Parts: sequence; structure tokens; C-alpha cells
Amino acid sequence: MEYDLDSGAHSTYSLHYHLILTTKYRRGVLTEERTQFIRGVISGFTDNYGVELTNLDGEDDHVHILFRAKPTTDLVRFINTVKGATARRIR
Repeated sequence: MEYDLDSGAHSTYSLHYHLILTTKYRRGVLTEERTQFIRGVISGFTDNYGVELTNLDGEDDHVHILFRAKPTTDLVRFINTVKGATARRIR
């Protein structure tokens, strides 16, 4: 069995995260165009935080974001940036 592992100076790791973002009151407002727009916005931030976007998919009331990160990535800051930037740009 093969694993897709990354390595640092003193460690070997494989960190995969699954983030689900929902709309307020679970309203069905996300279309395919908006989902693609969200993908573009998130792709703009991935290089700054050392994150690799693996997959982004969803339905009309939520979005699933799958990404890989390094152990030194500040996840809270990345997620807050993604949530704030996508909300502002969609409005």
C-alpha cells in the first residue's frame, strides 16, 4: 500500500483536512457559478498559507473543501481568511 507522504527536516506527515462551510440559515443560494467563484477566491489564498486545495464541491446550502497543509500552517488564520474573504466578495 502506497501513502502520499510529505516530509520536513525532521518529520514525515500527511495532513488532510475536510472543511464544511454552510450558508446562513442553510438557505439554498449557492449555484454552480458561485461555487466556482468560491474556488477561485480560495485558490488565491492557498499559496500565502502553504495550503494545497485538493477538492471543492457542494450543494445549494453548503460547500465541502478538502485541502492539505503543512504542520506549521496556521489553520485558524487560514479558515478565518477564507470565510471572511468569500463572504465579502460574494456580497
